Amino acid sequence: MLPRIPSGTQLIQDLIEEGLSAVHAMKPDGDKIMRLHAQTATIENGFVHLPTSAPWLTDYLHELTIFPNGRHDDQVDSTAQALAWTKLRPPGWGTFGYYRLLCERLEAERIAEATMVRLRIPDGVTYVHTFSGNPIRATSNRPGHRIIELSAEDAAPLKRAGWTEVER
Repeated sequence: MLPRIPSGTQLIQDLIEEGLSAVHAMKPDGDKIMRLHAQTATIENGFVHLPTSAPWLTDYLHELTIFPNGRHDDQVDSTAQALAWTKLRPPGWGTFGYYRLLCERLEAERIAEATMVRLRIPDGVTYVHTFSGNPIRATSNRPGHRIIELSAEDAAPLKRAGWTEVER
């Protein structure tokens, strides 16, 4: 009789052979029912997102919703283990941390763009240092071309000093 090999062993060996040397086995805690039960709050609170359409989605949702009474439960168990794994990693770790930071940056840029103000630079002014520390230098001496774009926060004191706002 052959020894029982856990189903992930071959996958781990294949991934390491492909050059992913950081791959290692994970011993799950408890049985499949307890592992999924430990993740139900994460799922119920909307922290798990699925595509609206995918070739595998119907089968996946069917397996998930009839668990533990269904014929198959591998996708349910791998989902529960993946959710548990994401909670084990420290903040900022790996791909999840990278994409979280990327999303935060994009959101900050979107907010910053929404709060940008265009001001006309008065004649005689060539350089201004804003409260946020951004130096602004007038790069054109042509009338009508002396316009800068800066945050609403930096624009407020300049507007109080008489600078005029320009429509986009």
